[in-house]
Amino acid sequence: MSAFVLQVQDLDESGKEWSFAIGTAWLGSVLAETELRPAGHEGTLQVHAQRNGQDILVQGQLTADMLASCARCLGDVAIDVDLPVAALFSPEHARRSSSEEIEVRLDEMNRDYYGGTEIVLDPMVREHLLLEVPMKPLCSEDCEGIAIPAHLRPPDEVFGASAPDPRFAALLKLKRELIKKEE
Repeated sequence: MSAFVLQVQDLDESGKEWSFAIGTAWLGSVLAETELRPAGHEGTLQVHAQRNGQDILVQGQLTADMLASCARCLGDVAIDVDLPVAALFSPEHARRSSSEEIEVRLDEMNRDYYGGTEIVLDPMVREHLLLEVPMKPLCSEDCEGIAIPAHLRPPDEVFGASAPDPRFAALLKLKRELIKKEE
């Protein structure tokens, strides 16, 4: 069931304001197939929608809190979303047929379509939330990652500052010569 629905018959050229609570249950359901989860706080969606002929312009502000896993240490990363949203909704009959050659124009990037007497904003809200998540969320820039227990670490001589294996002497000599040539 849709949580954020605008009634088209309620709109005129001056517009109307809506305020929706983004509940943790709704957030959990739309994030179910992702690695994200609700942070436990309700978010808000405040929109102003106005009619422009048959098109409806929706502008507003979206706030929500989500949690992701740190890409290095797997700890929780808080993702606070607070961003403006905007979309232009046109009637479904105005959509170009799929048989036409598809060429996306810049003015169509934030265009969506509605059918009947309702505009459902749920897909737009979900899309904006997902686009705000970094590809590799980090709990901090200097996160060192998962600590390796002492009994699993290799001995210091494996990666330590000990002398290199004599079998690599020829390769080290070649490396030094290449560095000198580059300088």
